[in-house]
Amino acid sequence: MAHNEQARFETEVEELMPRLHRFCLALCRDREEAEDLLQDSLVRAYLHRDSYQGHGSFFGWLCGIIRNQFIEGRRSAARRRSLLDSVLEGASSVLGALFTGGVEHPDPESQACQSEQSALLLRCLHSLPEKYRLVVLLCDVEELGYEEVASILGLPVGTVKSRHSRGRAQLGTAFQAELDQQPCVARTGGSP
Repeated sequence: MAHNEQARFETEVEELMPRLHRFCLALCRDREEAEDLLQDSLVRAYLHRDSYQGHGSFFGWLCGIIRNQFIEGRRSAARRRSLLDSVLEGASSVLGALFTGGVEHPDPESQACQSEQSALLLRCLHSLPEKYRLVVLLCDVEELGYEEVASILGLPVGTVKSRHSRGRAQLGTAFQAELDQQPCVARTGGSP
């Protein structure tokens, strides 16, 4: 029976792995740290799988565990460095999809500009305060609803809506300012 529970858990988690990994990358400094966080969090989730009551999505429940695990780890490291040093390393591939919509650019100039757009958007996203950065990532990249994001981050829904709006506005302003300074990127007409 325990083997069946483990197999079922692994099956449910397997299809969510890319999204969970992206979330870990949004929280952590680098890929190795994100992979460690994901592994530790999945072990914790498996050990406490009976606590999932079906309120909200399974993905949201797992993100909550990952976030809590991340915060727990950061609390001990916070004496040495600030939580605000957390960045979205590795998210450029996710953010690049916001521009392309899955469409390939055949000519090298378009590909170079696309790469510049992704890097530019990532830099702009990096510049957002963490409280906005995570909400924008979860709402716009992961396409989660406000209620689920509120549950994941332990915030009221109104706060999530406000942070999403402010975060997108800040991201748009920063991105447009950078576009105006970069002719190749501006020529392709990309926007967040």
